[in-house]
Amino acid sequence: MYRVNFITKRSAFSSVFRTIRRLNGPESAFSRPAESCAADPQDEGQEIVPGVRIWYVSHGTNSNSEKEEAALTKADLDEFASVRHVGVRQRSLATRAILRRALSETVAGRVPAESWRFERTINAQPILSNGENNLKFSCSHATGASIIAVSTVGDVGIDIADATLDFSSDWLPDVMSARELSALGKLPESKRGGAVSRLWTLKEAYVKMLGTGIAEVADVAFDLSDDRLLSGGSNDRFAQPVFRTWIVNNRGHRYSVALASSRSVASHAPLSCRLSEGPRVYSRDKFPILAG
Repeated sequence: MYRVNFITKRSAFSSVFRTIRRLNGPESAFSRPAESCAADPQDEGQEIVPGVRIWYVSHGTNSNSEKEEAALTKADLDEFASVRHVGVRQRSLATRAILRRALSETVAGRVPAESWRFERTINAQPILSNGENNLKFSCSHATGASIIAVSTVGDVGIDIADATLDFSSDWLPDVMSARELSALGKLPESKRGGAVSRLWTLKEAYVKMLGTGIAEVADVAFDLSDDRLLSGGSNDRFAQPVFRTWIVNNRGHRYSVALASSRSVASHAPLSCRLSEGPRVYSRDKFPILAG
């Protein structure tokens, strides 16, 4: 019964998912190819919460192509060979190359970058098929930039999207709860696009952490004021997920990013929310790693 319901929900959300990807994908009017970064965020991961580091990948530049190609394997090339859109395929390969280096960096070089092996779950989510059991990762793509999260403390999910998503379309009721829609409706029109992007990236990051896939997005709701998880059918699997949201500026183009981590951290850490806490208002963190 669950599988039947899941397939039905996945089919129902396929059009919504295509809408989101159209807003944030290769043909997006909001996104434009990024140029080079002032620093090289591919080479240095940034710790967001203890045990979880992120790496940015800036697209639209050939400055790192040789380094990226050296880290790729035949398995990588075969995996993405069927992707017809050239830009999407190159983006995926560039991110895979940085992911390999990030994983090796995380284990202090005990596993060479080219030795990592990947497989996909029933929801097409990439996972490691070798290496240390506590090593988890998540990747997300926008046209101009991708982001990678690697965790040594539990499951992790990350999502990046244009910082402003369309809030006037009829897809919102399919993916937002009544409480989320009410909160969005109370915002000034100038802030709704950013709030929609923030909620969407939180939802995607969370279901990636759970490994349930896009069909579960409508079952997950967040408090717009503080990123607090309000509901989610699978949230009892993790005692205290951590959620972080921030804005990235890549050559004048703004992206919204959300992180979900299954491991809680010390109370003094700058979190957006923990499930055990009551309502608290936090300022959205800004990590302008990509050149502004």
